[in-house]
Amino acid sequence: MPGPAPTPGTAPGGTTVEHAAEKKPSSIERIQRLERLERERLDDKARKEERRRQVIAGAKPSGGRHDLVDRIEQVTKYPMAAAGLAWLVIGIVVVTTDLRGSASIALVGTLFALWVIVLAEYLMRLVITPDRRGYLRRRWVEPATVVLPPLQGWHLIGIEKMSLLVREGQLRLALILRHHSLFRVLIAAAGTLVIGAWLVLLFEENARGSNIHSYPSALWWAIVTVTTVGYGDRYPVSAGGRIVAAVLMLVGIGLIGVLTATVASVFVKEHTDASREEYRKGHADLGQQLSVISDRLADVERRLGATPDELAAPDAAADAGAAAHEPPGPDQGAAGT
Repeated sequence: MPGPAPTPGTAPGGTTVEHAAEKKPSSIERIQRLERLERERLDDKARKEERRRQVIAGAKPSGGRHDLVDRIEQVTKYPMAAAGLAWLVIGIVVVTTDLRGSASIALVGTLFALWVIVLAEYLMRLVITPDRRGYLRRRWVEPATVVLPPLQGWHLIGIEKMSLLVREGQLRLALILRHHSLFRVLIAAAGTLVIGAWLVLLFEENARGSNIHSYPSALWWAIVTVTTVGYGDRYPVSAGGRIVAAVLMLVGIGLIGVLTATVASVFVKEHTDASREEYRKGHADLGQQLSVISDRLADVERRLGATPDELAAPDAAADAGAAAHEPPGPDQGAAGT
């Protein structure tokens, strides 16, 4: 006997319509879960990056004396940059030219006067600002422009922007040094350099024909050897000194290779992260399309849960409509004659 027809709320095999609609293919669930985890990871990375930039830059207040300080800086940034350039030119003239008497005194006095002007302008802004601690925190590189007036040109770029750029450079350098323990490699190389210079001095100090008789000369020779430059003004002549030189040469080759590979690895990692972001966007689009397909499959399963009579009704209506518009056949024509 034929089995009972499935009820409207039951799919073939005894599965309810609601259960069939909620159940999704495992592959779609896995892809959607991976896409969600990747999106959460990248969003968290973006939030941390934005928070770090806000901490570095700080919240810049406005209004009242804050605006006055900004106007003072806008008015004085070009004169201060010119003063810094003049200080540099006069300093070069003083150092490289053998000046005596009143000319030397006048140039040195001009250097001092320019430096006092730079210092007074900085102290004036520092006194006027109502939040000195926040002002110094946001512009932590500005004292360097007072100590070295040629750096007054940073005002043309923006001291706060320069502070952010310098901080970003420090973070990038720290990232490179931490990458693959490069900092430890550099410490080991520096130790080898210092010890190698000391050892070669022991062998060469009293050797016949030697040109290395002091530790500064030995250290210079060790630096030239480790960096594989081979300047040639200092060189070992004893057997022990040449053995030390061979070790330093091998260390130098390894150091250059490690430095090059580490820096290249950092740039490759940044490029990989950028490519991963593009893949994430494509992955999100794919997950959305798969979700639409899953919803359509669930709708098909719900439709398959109908009774045979309900499934046959559309076919019967289509057949009836087709028969009504179909032209009579030969048998029907003969029967009508």
